[in-house]
Amino acid sequence: MSVLKPLDKLPALNTATGLLVGTEDALLQQLADSMLKEDCASELRVHLAKSLPLPSNVNRPRIDLIVFVINLHSKYSLQHVQESLRHVDASFFLGRVCFLSTGVPPENSKLSPGVPSCTRDICDLSASLN
Repeated sequence: MSVLKPLDKLPALNTATGLLVGTEDALLQQLADSMLKEDCASELRVHLAKSLPLPSNVNRPRIDLIVFVINLHSKYSLQHVQESLRHVDASFFLGRVCFLSTGVPPENSKLSPGVPSCTRDICDLSASLN
């Protein structure tokens, strides 16, 4: 198991590879399918993972973008992302990583008191990365 580095492999010609990391398989698959349906001048490959690190004994292409998917209603989801961040080289955060939040309530509604939310934890995570 190793740290993912942005330039650890040579790029493939006219190919981009994205890695979606999250605990919700159905959502990751739906996002991957939507990405692959888009018309693109280059070939797009999308890989899914529940968490990092990825096994080091697997032959995989260079990862060009990592998308961490966080469900705001699940602390478990946020914990997985926090643990996975340890396995990403710091140079990846220069335009090759993004965070996608799901479970966000509509703009004018408030979260129910009984619904767990990790919004504050995400703000703390963001502050710790700076």
